Amino acid sequence: MIMIMRWSYMFVGMVLLGCLLPCPVMAVVAPEQVVVLANAHSPESLDLVTYYMERRGIPLGNRVDLYLPLTDTISREIYEQAVIKPVREALVQKSLSKTTKVLVTIFGVPLRVQAPQLTAEEEEWIDDAKQWKQSAIGLLREQEQQVRSQKSSLPGAVQPSVESILPSADASLSAEPSTIFQWKKQLVAFLNALHQDIEEKAHIDQKEKLFGIREKVIRRIFGKVGVKAEVKGISGVSAEQQREEVAVQQILARLMHQPSAATRTHAYELVQAAYGLWGVLNMAQWEIERYQQTDASASLDSELSFLWWEAGSYPLAGRLPNPLYLGYAGKVGEWPLPLLMVSRIDAPTVTHAQRMIDQAIEAESRGLSGKVYVDARGMKKGSPFSYGYYDADLQDFATQFRSGTGYPVTLENTEKRLSQPGQAPDVALYVGWYRLRQYEDAFTFRPGAIGYHIASGEAVSIHNSQEQGWCKNALERGITVTLGPVGEPYLDAFPLPTEFFGLLYSGKYSLVEAYYLSVRYLSWKMVLFGDPLYRPWFKPNAEQQTTAQALLQKRPFPPSPTQVVFPAHHTARDRSEFPGKYTSFDSRVLSP
Repeated sequence: MIMIMRWSYMFVGMVLLGCLLPCPVMAVVAPEQVVVLANAHSPESLDLVTYYMERRGIPLGNRVDLYLPLTDTISREIYEQAVIKPVREALVQKSLSKTTKVLVTIFGVPLRVQAPQLTAEEEEWIDDAKQWKQSAIGLLREQEQQVRSQKSSLPGAVQPSVESILPSADASLSAEPSTIFQWKKQLVAFLNALHQDIEEKAHIDQKEKLFGIREKVIRRIFGKVGVKAEVKGISGVSAEQQREEVAVQQILARLMHQPSAATRTHAYELVQAAYGLWGVLNMAQWEIERYQQTDASASLDSELSFLWWEAGSYPLAGRLPNPLYLGYAGKVGEWPLPLLMVSRIDAPTVTHAQRMIDQAIEAESRGLSGKVYVDARGMKKGSPFSYGYYDADLQDFATQFRSGTGYPVTLENTEKRLSQPGQAPDVALYVGWYRLRQYEDAFTFRPGAIGYHIASGEAVSIHNSQEQGWCKNALERGITVTLGPVGEPYLDAFPLPTEFFGLLYSGKYSLVEAYYLSVRYLSWKMVLFGDPLYRPWFKPNAEQQTTAQALLQKRPFPPSPTQVVFPAHHTARDRSEFPGKYTSFDSRVLSP
């Protein structure tokens, strides 16, 4: 099932978009901006790349043949040596490094990259981080006991439970991030209750002293800049503290990108001063996950977005925010090297993959005809990125598309699914959930059909004949475009239907642009299957624009990702001068 990620230790080093300077001119991807990657060990892959480039008018020089295993999964080492290195070298040699906006992976190119193997040094750092975590818990327990003693000394106070909110230092090592977050909530509640007790029960001549002791404890726990307004009786972060926080983040970024015993110790000392013992606990937890490479496997395509980033200049563990996502527009930050958009023309057989190309071109010439099917569950809108939130978006998409287009729209809005043969004929668009990796053969697809199923692991494999997931089976049965994850992606990794289809329906964006403007994370699990140049509605009228705007909740159409100008060049020589290190430290790591 899809999990909802409530916590993310993203050592991200930028707030997101800032230094990306968009040109106001709207444009879409041109064939000259596309480079196609094939597997030289697969004759079918070589034939398909030739076919695709001819059909789309992509210059012959915009092709890179790689020598890769004929498997779905490759190691991180093979990825670095047999994918990243030759693609970079080819783009530089062909003078394509500054013009390439899109990479296309073709049938035969592996689907997934494994997590890297731990080095001896990383294993040492994991052990060291565990010691920091144990130490932080032990000291936090001491601070907790101080406030418990304060509370019990007040006149008429009910004696607090002797059981600590925090676990023993040893027990803390196995704690999950969500558990740590609950400890913090309980500790803050306890501190707030103490504030109220002092206010109501302490003698007037004792209040100042008791509040002073309490504040010292809070500052030790949360630091000078980690204290938030949720703790009663403590002033919020001042402008001076905010400036100090930025300075500390920048120092930490430099220290953490080249970790050593000395730099890591310095980093922990800075964290304790600025974010307190709780910051130390969170940083240790983040380091443990980072060096253990928790969730460091990814789809090859999503990882390829970072082609120009040197190994080690961004964290592989977990997922990274996609700065092209339309929801991040206007956020200030720094993204020093380019991102590439990546799409995949791949299917159970090379014949199916060729059909994807032909049907996209056919739908562009004739128009995308058919019906729209939305499979929701009738849930009420919940908190952002919850099941209810996504289900409400499915319902909104169906409502807006029914009222604003000429397409017949079927909304299944109960716990039932579109599951019976013949139940969904002539599909132009489909989006829905929920059956995990059990494709239900209810659909027949029109040429150009686009659809995805919101569930985990729907793209684990597309070549295994026994695979029951959505992507393999939909591609086999004739869908032209789909998307899905190669592993557990968490729910908010899926594009919201209103955003993905709203952008595409506007006619202003090709398929790959609409996807990259609506997907939130990169270096992650998701894969887009389809011709990146596909534009099913490339001649929009006024009504179409109005509907697209309604789907986007009247937000302005974002600039095309092809128009984003990055603040640094990215030839091999330039990369040595500007290695692409992060320039800030995400404080959510320290005070979530």
